[in-house]
Amino acid sequence: MTNFSSADFCILGAGLAGISLADALLRNGVSVCVIDVGEIASGASGTPLGLVNPATGRYGTKTWLAEECYHSIYSSLKETQAQTPAIFFRKSGVLRPALDEKIASKMKENYKSTNWPENWCQWLDEKEMYEVNKELSCVDGGIWLPVGLTVNISAYLKNKARILMQHEAKFITNAEYEITNKKHGFEISLSDGSKIQSANIIYTAGFDSIKNKYWDFLPLIAVKGQMATFKKTSPLEFDYAISALGYIASLSESEFVIGSTYEHNFEHRNPDKNGLEYLTKRMSRVYPSLIEASTLTGQWAGVRASTPNRKPILGQHPENKNLFIFTGLGSKGLLYSAYLSEIMGNYLIDSAEVPDEISIERF
Repeated sequence: MTNFSSADFCILGAGLAGISLADALLRNGVSVCVIDVGEIASGASGTPLGLVNPATGRYGTKTWLAEECYHSIYSSLKETQAQTPAIFFRKSGVLRPALDEKIASKMKENYKSTNWPENWCQWLDEKEMYEVNKELSCVDGGIWLPVGLTVNISAYLKNKARILMQHEAKFITNAEYEITNKKHGFEISLSDGSKIQSANIIYTAGFDSIKNKYWDFLPLIAVKGQMATFKKTSPLEFDYAISALGYIASLSESEFVIGSTYEHNFEHRNPDKNGLEYLTKRMSRVYPSLIEASTLTGQWAGVRASTPNRKPILGQHPENKNLFIFTGLGSKGLLYSAYLSEIMGNYLIDSAEVPDEISIERF
Protein backbone atom coordinates (compact mmCIF):
# COMPACT_ATOMS: atom_id res chain seq x y z
CA MET A 1 0.00 0.00 0.00
CA THR A 2 1.27 3.45 -0.89
CA ASN A 3 1.95 5.66 2.13
CA PHE A 4 0.51 9.18 1.89
CA SER A 5 1.34 12.19 4.04
CA SER A 6 0.76 15.91 3.64
CA ALA A 7 2.32 19.27 4.41
CA ASP A 8 1.39 22.90 3.91
CA PHE A 9 4.84 23.58 2.47
CA CYS A 10 7.32 21.20 0.92
CA ILE A 11 10.89 22.51 0.72
CA LEU A 12 13.22 20.92 -1.83
CA GLY A 13 16.78 21.24 -0.56
CA ALA A 14 18.23 20.78 2.96
CA GLY A 15 20.99 23.37 2.91
CA LEU A 16 21.23 26.85 4.39
CA ALA A 17 18.24 28.20 2.48
CA GLY A 18 15.99 25.18 3.01
CA ILE A 19 16.60 24.62 6.71
CA SER A 20 16.48 28.33 7.55
CA LEU A 21 13.20 28.65 5.67
CA ALA A 22 11.77 25.58 7.41
CA ASP A 23 12.55 27.29 10.71
CA ALA A 24 10.84 30.52 9.64
CA LEU A 25 7.73 28.69 8.42
CA LEU A 26 7.42 26.55 11.53
CA ARG A 27 7.42 29.70 13.62
CA ASN A 28 4.33 30.72 11.64
CA GLY A 29 2.47 27.57 12.70
CA VAL A 30 2.32 25.72 9.38
CA SER A 31 3.40 22.16 8.58
CA VAL A 32 6.68 21.69 6.73
CA CYS A 33 8.42 18.84 4.93
CA VAL A 34 12.05 19.16 3.73
CA ILE A 35 13.27 16.77 1.02
CA ASP A 36 16.82 16.36 -0.28
CA VAL A 37 18.37 13.95 -2.76
CA GLY A 38 21.40 13.78 -0.44
CA GLU A 39 22.06 14.23 3.25
CA ILE A 40 21.45 17.42 5.21
CA ALA A 41 24.09 19.99 4.22
CA SER A 42 25.54 17.62 1.62
CA GLY A 43 25.78 20.27 -1.09
CA ALA A 44 27.44 23.69 -1.11
CA SER A 45 26.24 24.28 2.46
CA GLY A 46 28.48 21.46 3.69
CA THR A 47 31.62 23.60 3.54
CA PRO A 48 34.10 22.71 6.34
CA LEU A 49 34.07 26.21 7.87
CA GLY A 50 32.39 29.45 6.86
CA LEU A 51 32.49 33.05 7.98
CA VAL A 52 29.89 35.61 8.89
CA ASN A 53 31.84 38.57 7.59
CA PRO A 54 29.96 41.85 7.03
CA ALA A 55 32.86 43.40 5.06
CA THR A 56 33.37 41.53 1.82
CA GLY A 57 34.98 41.99 -1.55
CA ARG A 58 38.51 43.12 -2.21
CA TYR A 59 38.04 46.45 -0.43
CA GLY A 60 35.99 45.42 2.61
CA THR A 61 32.65 46.78 1.43
CA LYS A 62 29.80 46.61 3.92
CA THR A 63 27.36 43.94 2.79
CA TRP A 64 23.75 44.59 1.81
CA LEU A 65 21.47 44.69 4.88
CA ALA A 66 24.47 43.87 7.04
CA GLU A 67 22.90 44.71 10.40
CA GLU A 68 19.64 42.84 9.82
CA CYS A 69 21.35 39.78 8.36
CA TYR A 70 24.03 39.66 11.04
CA HIS A 71 21.63 39.89 13.96
CA SER A 72 19.37 37.17 12.50
CA ILE A 73 22.11 34.63 11.84
CA TYR A 74 23.86 35.33 15.14
CA SER A 75 20.58 34.79 16.98
CA SER A 76 19.94 31.54 15.11
CA LEU A 77 23.45 30.27 15.80
CA LYS A 78 23.21 31.05 19.51
CA GLU A 79 19.77 29.47 19.79
CA THR A 80 20.96 26.29 18.08
CA GLN A 81 24.23 26.18 20.04
CA ALA A 82 22.32 26.40 23.32
CA GLN A 83 20.72 23.05 22.45
CA THR A 84 23.90 21.41 21.12
CA PRO A 85 26.72 19.96 23.31
CA ALA A 86 29.59 20.31 20.80
CA ILE A 87 30.79 23.81 19.92
CA PHE A 88 30.20 24.58 16.23
CA PHE A 89 30.75 28.36 16.14
CA ARG A 90 32.36 31.28 17.93
CA LYS A 91 32.74 35.01 17.64
CA SER A 92 36.28 34.89 16.35
CA GLY A 93 36.47 38.28 14.67
CA VAL A 94 37.82 38.75 11.15
CA LEU A 95 41.15 40.41 10.37
CA ARG A 96 41.49 41.87 6.85
CA PRO A 97 45.06 42.95 6.02
CA ALA A 98 45.61 44.92 2.80
CA LEU A 99 48.15 43.31 0.48
CA ASP A 100 49.13 46.33 -1.62
CA GLU A 101 48.87 50.12 -1.56
CA LYS A 102 45.86 50.29 -3.90
CA ILE A 103 43.85 47.86 -1.79
CA ALA A 104 44.88 49.66 1.40
CA SER A 105 43.85 53.05 0.00
CA LYS A 106 40.43 51.89 -1.18
CA MET A 107 39.83 49.81 1.92
CA LYS A 108 40.57 52.75 4.18
CA GLU A 109 38.38 55.02 2.07
CA ASN A 110 35.56 52.47 2.34
CA TYR A 111 36.04 52.25 6.08
CA LYS A 112 35.87 56.03 6.55
CA SER A 113 32.83 56.53 4.31
CA THR A 114 30.78 53.63 5.70
CA ASN A 115 28.34 54.04 8.55
CA TRP A 116 29.43 51.04 10.58
CA PRO A 117 27.53 50.14 13.77
CA GLU A 118 29.46 50.86 16.94
CA ASN A 119 32.30 48.38 17.61
CA TRP A 120 31.76 46.55 14.33
CA CYS A 121 34.79 47.72 12.38
CA GLN A 122 38.15 49.33 13.16
CA TRP A 123 41.00 50.53 10.97
CA LEU A 124 44.46 49.28 11.97
CA ASP A 125 47.57 50.87 10.51
CA GLU A 126 50.51 48.74 9.42
CA LYS A 127 52.22 48.95 12.81
CA GLU A 128 49.04 47.90 14.62
CA MET A 129 48.59 45.00 12.20
CA TYR A 130 52.15 43.92 12.92
CA GLU A 131 51.44 43.99 16.66
CA VAL A 132 48.44 41.69 16.09
CA ASN A 133 50.36 39.25 13.91
CA LYS A 134 53.87 39.94 12.67
CA GLU A 135 53.77 36.91 10.33
CA LEU A 136 50.94 38.27 8.17
CA SER A 137 51.68 40.04 4.90
CA CYS A 138 50.35 43.59 5.13
CA VAL A 139 50.80 46.90 3.31
CA ASP A 140 49.60 50.14 4.96
CA GLY A 141 47.12 48.48 7.31
CA GLY A 142 43.70 46.86 7.14
CA ILE A 143 40.46 46.42 9.03
CA TRP A 144 39.48 44.44 12.11
CA LEU A 145 35.89 43.25 12.53
CA PRO A 146 35.41 41.93 16.07
CA VAL A 147 31.83 40.86 15.23
CA GLY A 148 33.00 38.27 12.67
CA LEU A 149 31.90 34.68 13.25
CA THR A 150 33.54 31.37 12.34
CA VAL A 151 31.02 28.56 11.83
CA ASN A 152 31.05 24.84 11.12
CA ILE A 153 28.06 25.19 8.79
CA SER A 154 27.39 21.47 8.39
CA ALA A 155 27.24 20.95 12.16
CA TYR A 156 25.01 24.02 12.54
CA LEU A 157 22.52 22.79 9.94
CA LYS A 158 22.42 19.20 11.15
CA ASN A 159 21.73 20.32 14.70
CA LYS A 160 19.18 22.88 13.56
CA ALA A 161 17.40 20.19 11.56
CA ARG A 162 17.42 17.92 14.62
CA ILE A 163 15.76 20.65 16.67
CA LEU A 164 13.20 21.37 13.92
CA MET A 165 12.29 17.66 13.83
CA GLN A 166 11.53 17.87 17.54
CA HIS A 167 9.04 20.59 16.58
CA GLU A 168 7.32 18.35 14.04
CA ALA A 169 9.17 19.31 10.87
CA LYS A 170 9.51 16.29 8.58
CA PHE A 171 12.87 15.62 6.88
CA ILE A 172 13.34 13.11 4.07
CA THR A 173 16.93 12.66 2.86
CA ASN A 174 18.69 10.56 0.22
CA ALA A 175 15.42 10.53 -1.70
CA GLU A 176 14.83 10.78 -5.42
CA TYR A 177 11.42 12.26 -6.21
CA GLU A 178 9.01 13.24 -8.95
CA ILE A 179 6.55 16.12 -8.76
CA THR A 180 3.06 16.10 -10.25
CA ASN A 181 1.03 19.29 -10.45
CA LYS A 182 -2.44 18.59 -9.05
CA LYS A 183 -5.58 20.72 -8.98
CA HIS A 184 -5.04 21.96 -5.43
CA GLY A 185 -1.26 21.72 -5.11
CA PHE A 186 1.34 19.06 -5.77
CA GLU A 187 1.98 15.38 -5.28
CA ILE A 188 5.59 14.36 -4.60
CA SER A 189 6.30 10.71 -5.39
CA LEU A 190 9.34 9.32 -3.58
CA SER A 191 11.56 6.47 -4.72
CA ASP A 192 10.35 4.23 -1.87
CA GLY A 193 6.78 4.42 -3.19
CA SER A 194 5.47 6.89 -0.64
CA LYS A 195 3.76 10.11 -1.65
CA ILE A 196 3.49 13.55 -0.10
CA GLN A 197 0.72 15.98 -0.88
CA SER A 198 1.64 19.62 -0.45
CA ALA A 199 -0.23 22.82 -1.18
CA ASN A 200 3.02 24.64 -1.94
CA ILE A 201 6.55 23.79 -3.07
CA ILE A 202 9.64 25.95 -2.53
CA TYR A 203 12.84 25.17 -4.38
CA THR A 204 15.92 25.79 -2.22
CA ALA A 205 18.24 23.43 -4.06
CA GLY A 206 20.78 26.07 -5.11
CA PHE A 207 22.90 24.93 -8.04
CA ASP A 208 20.48 22.13 -8.96
CA SER A 209 17.75 24.69 -9.70
CA ILE A 210 19.80 25.81 -12.71
CA LYS A 211 18.83 22.62 -14.54
CA ASN A 212 15.21 22.56 -13.35
CA LYS A 213 12.50 22.94 -15.99
CA TYR A 214 10.49 25.31 -13.83
CA TRP A 215 13.36 27.74 -13.29
CA ASP A 216 15.45 27.55 -16.47
CA PHE A 217 14.52 31.16 -17.29
CA LEU A 218 16.45 32.47 -14.29
CA PRO A 219 20.02 33.72 -14.92
CA LEU A 220 21.57 31.52 -12.23
CA ILE A 221 25.34 31.10 -12.38
CA ALA A 222 27.14 27.99 -11.15
CA VAL A 223 30.27 28.81 -9.14
CA LYS A 224 32.49 26.03 -7.84
CA GLY A 225 34.35 26.64 -4.61
CA GLN A 226 37.17 24.49 -3.29
CA MET A 227 38.63 24.47 0.20
CA ALA A 228 41.46 22.65 1.92
CA THR A 229 42.04 21.67 5.55
CA PHE A 230 45.45 21.69 7.20
CA LYS A 231 47.01 20.79 10.52
CA LYS A 232 49.85 22.78 12.01
CA THR A 233 52.67 20.94 13.79
CA SER A 234 52.21 23.23 16.81
CA PRO A 235 49.25 25.22 18.18
CA LEU A 236 48.01 28.13 16.07
CA GLU A 237 49.26 31.54 17.15
CA PHE A 238 45.92 33.23 16.30
CA ASP A 239 42.26 32.66 17.21
CA TYR A 240 40.61 34.98 14.64
CA ALA A 241 39.68 34.44 11.00
CA ILE A 242 41.82 36.06 8.32
CA SER A 243 40.29 37.39 5.11
CA ALA A 244 42.67 38.20 2.25
CA LEU A 245 42.82 36.44 -1.14
CA GLY A 246 40.26 34.07 0.36
CA TYR A 247 40.18 33.24 4.05
CA ILE A 248 41.79 31.22 6.83
CA ALA A 249 39.53 30.00 9.60
CA SER A 250 39.74 27.64 12.56
CA LEU A 251 37.72 26.24 15.45
CA SER A 252 40.54 24.16 16.96
CA GLU A 253 44.01 24.58 18.42
CA SER A 254 45.97 23.36 15.41
CA GLU A 255 43.63 22.64 12.47
CA PHE A 256 42.47 25.27 10.02
CA VAL A 257 40.71 25.71 6.70
CA ILE A 258 41.69 27.82 3.70
CA GLY A 259 39.25 28.82 0.97
CA SER A 260 37.87 29.44 -1.45
CA THR A 261 38.25 29.19 -5.18
CA TYR A 262 35.65 30.89 -7.40
CA GLU A 263 35.50 28.74 -10.52
CA HIS A 264 33.02 29.70 -13.24
CA ASN A 265 34.36 27.11 -15.67
CA PHE A 266 34.76 23.60 -14.32
CA GLU A 267 34.36 20.05 -15.61
CA HIS A 268 33.45 18.26 -12.38
CA ARG A 269 32.32 18.97 -8.82
CA ASN A 270 35.21 17.25 -7.04
CA PRO A 271 38.23 18.86 -5.36
CA ASP A 272 41.35 18.65 -7.48
CA LYS A 273 45.07 19.41 -7.67
CA ASN A 274 44.58 22.74 -9.48
CA GLY A 275 42.27 23.98 -6.74
CA LEU A 276 44.73 23.01 -4.03
CA GLU A 277 47.61 24.72 -5.82
CA TYR A 278 45.51 27.87 -6.25
CA LEU A 279 44.61 27.96 -2.56
CA THR A 280 48.08 27.27 -1.20
CA LYS A 281 49.69 29.79 -3.55
CA ARG A 282 47.36 32.56 -2.42
CA MET A 283 47.62 31.70 1.26
CA SER A 284 51.41 31.47 1.01
CA ARG A 285 51.31 35.09 -0.05
CA VAL A 286 49.08 36.06 2.89
CA TYR A 287 50.60 33.96 5.67
CA PRO A 288 53.75 32.19 4.41
CA SER A 289 54.97 30.83 7.74
CA LEU A 290 51.61 29.17 8.46
CA ILE A 291 51.52 27.21 5.23
CA GLU A 292 55.16 26.18 5.60
CA ALA A 293 54.52 24.73 9.08
CA SER A 294 51.36 22.79 8.16
CA THR A 295 50.35 19.59 6.38
CA LEU A 296 47.30 18.94 4.22
CA THR A 297 44.58 16.83 5.86
CA GLY A 298 41.71 17.08 3.38
CA GLN A 299 39.98 18.83 0.48
CA TRP A 300 36.37 19.79 -0.17
CA ALA A 301 34.43 21.23 -3.10
CA GLY A 302 30.88 22.46 -3.66
CA VAL A 303 28.94 24.35 -6.31
CA ARG A 304 27.01 27.46 -5.34
CA ALA A 305 24.29 29.28 -7.27
CA SER A 306 24.94 32.97 -7.85
CA THR A 307 23.27 35.71 -9.92
CA PRO A 308 24.51 38.51 -12.21
CA ASN A 309 24.13 41.17 -9.49
CA ARG A 310 25.13 38.72 -6.71
CA LYS A 311 21.80 39.14 -4.96
CA PRO A 312 19.57 36.16 -4.08
CA ILE A 313 16.28 35.36 -5.82
CA LEU A 314 13.05 35.05 -3.82
CA GLY A 315 9.54 34.75 -5.13
CA GLN A 316 6.74 33.00 -6.95
CA HIS A 317 6.82 31.23 -10.28
CA PRO A 318 5.28 33.52 -12.96
CA GLU A 319 2.74 30.89 -14.04
CA ASN A 320 2.15 28.76 -10.93
CA LYS A 321 0.94 30.52 -7.81
CA ASN A 322 1.89 27.59 -5.55
CA LEU A 323 5.46 27.23 -6.77
CA PHE A 324 8.28 29.30 -5.25
CA ILE A 325 12.04 29.64 -5.20
CA PHE A 326 14.66 30.83 -2.71
CA THR A 327 18.11 30.60 -4.27
CA GLY A 328 21.20 32.47 -5.43
CA LEU A 329 22.72 33.11 -2.00
CA GLY A 330 26.20 32.65 -3.48
CA SER A 331 29.19 33.12 -1.20
CA LYS A 332 27.13 35.03 1.39
CA GLY A 333 24.75 32.18 2.10
CA LEU A 334 25.53 31.96 5.81
CA LEU A 335 25.15 35.71 6.35
CA TYR A 336 21.94 35.99 4.31
CA SER A 337 20.19 32.75 5.24
CA ALA A 338 18.34 33.53 8.47
CA TYR A 339 17.14 37.05 7.66
CA LEU A 340 16.09 36.33 4.08
CA SER A 341 14.23 33.26 5.35
CA GLU A 342 12.23 35.57 7.59
CA ILE A 343 11.43 37.71 4.53
CA MET A 344 10.50 34.64 2.49
CA GLY A 345 8.40 33.22 5.31
CA ASN A 346 6.44 36.46 5.68
CA TYR A 347 5.95 36.54 1.92
CA LEU A 348 4.60 32.98 1.85
CA ILE A 349 2.34 33.33 4.88
CA ASP A 350 1.19 36.95 4.77
CA SER A 351 2.01 38.03 1.18
CA ALA A 352 4.48 40.57 2.57
CA GLU A 353 6.59 42.36 -0.01
CA VAL A 354 10.01 41.09 -1.05
CA PRO A 355 12.65 43.85 -1.53
CA ASP A 356 13.11 44.73 -5.19
CA GLU A 357 16.83 43.88 -5.05
CA ILE A 358 16.08 40.19 -4.43
CA SER A 359 12.63 39.74 -5.96
CA ILE A 360 12.20 37.24 -8.77
CA GLU A 361 10.20 39.92 -10.55
CA ARG A 362 13.42 41.68 -11.56
CA PHE A 363 13.81 38.93 -14.18
